[in-house]
Amino acid sequence: MAAKKIAIFDMDGVLVDSSWRYRVSKEDATKIDLAFWRENEKGAYFDELLPMAAEYQAMLANPDYFVIIATARTMNTASWAFIDNKLGKPNAIIYRKDNDNRGGADMKIAGLKKILSLKQFRNIKDIVMYEDNAKYLKSICDFFKCKGVYIPSNQGH
Repeated sequence: MAAKKIAIFDMDGVLVDSSWRYRVSKEDATKIDLAFWRENEKGAYFDELLPMAAEYQAMLANPDYFVIIATARTMNTASWAFIDNKLGKPNAIIYRKDNDNRGGADMKIAGLKKILSLKQFRNIKDIVMYEDNAKYLKSICDFFKCKGVYIPSNQGH
């Protein structure tokens, strides 16, 4: 059975509480302290699931959905283990590659363009993005003309 709906989830602040290793930059309060984040990313396995993870997992089990994670985090062994053992594997994942300095919205849009342009997704109009960064959400939804669900979090920078 082919998917009829596409659900796209940001990871941190939407599905996963990684706030213990998150803080804003002392130089610019609108940005994440990347050095602190990277120092602690080896502990990603100890992140916790947020309530939205239950909805994500229900969609994973529903054949009507094609589920995508679009995250600005770089993935390491601990992050992959967290997905495999705690969160559940999506149908596709978009993540930041090492040395990719694009903004999060641009990075996610580029990855989503590759997936959503595939033949099997051309006629799917029911696309929803779940995101905790309002600017990213607007950019992505404007680009793909999809519905957006803003999930407030303390990590949405």
